[in-house]
Amino acid sequence: SNVRTAPDAALLIEPFAADLEARGVLQNLLVTPVARSRGMFEVFDGGRRLRALNLLVERGVIDPEQYDVPVRVLKGDNAELTETSLAVSFHHLKLSPTEECRAFQHFLAGSTDIDAVAKRFGVTRRFIDGRLRLADLAEPIFTALAENKITLDMAKAYASTASHEAQLSAWTTYGSYSNYTADSIRRIIANDMMRADDPIALLVGAEAYEAAGGVIDRDLFSDAREKWRNPEIARTLAAAIMEAEATRIGEERGLAWITPIATHSIWDATRGLYKINLPEQPMTLEEAERAEQIEQRMAVLHDEMQNEELADDVFTAMETETDALATELEVLDNRPVFM
Repeated sequence: SNVRTAPDAALLIEPFAADLEARGVLQNLLVTPVARSRGMFEVFDGGRRLRALNLLVERGVIDPEQYDVPVRVLKGDNAELTETSLAVSFHHLKLSPTEECRAFQHFLAGSTDIDAVAKRFGVTRRFIDGRLRLADLAEPIFTALAENKITLDMAKAYASTASHEAQLSAWTTYGSYSNYTADSIRRIIANDMMRADDPIALLVGAEAYEAAGGVIDRDLFSDAREKWRNPEIARTLAAAIMEAEATRIGEERGLAWITPIATHSIWDATRGLYKINLPEQPMTLEEAERAEQIEQRMAVLHDEMQNEELADDVFTAMETETDALATELEVLDNRPVFM
């Protein structure tokens, strides 16, 4: 008699069971007596609740002998019971996305235990954070969502940033265009930010960026990388890091000056400059003698290693010595230049 025929996988039993564990059964199960089994009843509306309760029993969360389940007993033929089941679901009205978001925002106001709320609702913290982000959309965009002037996906695209300024900038420029998709909106907003894997961001590091007042936006509705909302802060920090490194290298090598060049303006910064090839410093007498000794020893080892009758441990020892000599020779050959 139950009109709901979707498979268990589509019924979201897991999160529903978590909700029942937290709050209990809030809506009566509708049951009817089983004709041939005295004292037995069949659930004809509330099968999803029953499955979730059975899952809690299997996990040992509730004791079926002690747990009270509210039910309402109705009688009738199969057609009447089916109609009743249909009526229950047919007139059930889901909350709109805006109602749902503002409801979460209302009862979570001031609460820091979002993880506990997520557990009670059987959802992830990311889901709750996403609903709170939508509830905090810039008012014109939130109103458009409430009035069904934009889709939920488009609202999520605007909410890919928590910045009302960025949201309204995109909304004011493109909100009236009907051909803009959620992906288009997300790209427009991202254009004014810096990707977390940008070389400048990697150089600065998130900790230093946030300490300087920078804000990181986490897109709660896609797998997109984090965005840095204040790229000017990141560029200022990166410039300071590069200047400090330039000073260090200049002092180490006795250079008069070093100018760090930002990759986005390399043409202007390098105009009028030209590349010079500085001569290498020759080896000292001691270094030259050592290099000759290494080459001679490596030649001897090479010849001896051709002997196929060498024991494995002897061959391995020669191979190790050869590698060490090659590394030492490479260091000697890598000559510093005259400054």
